Amino acid sequence: MRYVLVFLVLFATNAVAQDAPVIRYQPDPDTPIGTRNPGAPEQSAQFDFVIGDWDVVITWTGPDGETNTYNAKWHNSWIVDGFVVMQEWRGPYASGSEMRQYYAEEGQWMGFNIYAGWGTPKPTTASFIDGEMLVVIEGASDDRGAFLNRETYSNIEADRWRMHSNRSYDNGETWERGAYEMIATRSGS
Repeated sequence: MRYVLVFLVLFATNAVAQDAPVIRYQPDPDTPIGTRNPGAPEQSAQFDFVIGDWDVVITWTGPDGETNTYNAKWHNSWIVDGFVVMQEWRGPYASGSEMRQYYAEEGQWMGFNIYAGWGTPKPTTASFIDGEMLVVIEGASDDRGAFLNRETYSNIEADRWRMHSNRSYDNGETWERGAYEMIATRSGS
């Protein structure tokens, strides 16, 4: 009889857990910031400006022109022995991670973005041009079809920078305003 009760309690607990999953957010991530590996290509320093914890104000603009502005957190650190930048995004509408590494042979950054609910990871490339970091994300689509999403990080200072998005429906031949822009301020500054 005791084994039947234990089984029923375990079964009921498991059934409740399956019906109502608990989502846990990590307000203070324990991932260390890390440092860039001195043996990494010198261009790896181009992404140093994102390293740290950031308070972000992001504004999305819908196709109808309506805007939604909200706050998010961004924790960015060096991982994989200081060769890879990991950017962990935590916001009210999306949570995910972005990994980037500089490849000297290619002359650019390569990586991927993986976010909950996006399906497969999205390949990315990035280049630092004239004081701005340009990140191109593949695999996006909307009612008009597939497009490249380009994020331009600009006005880069030690404790603050901006980013805006553009999109291209013709594989980068022409660009138009994207759906979002943001201002990042170093947490605690």
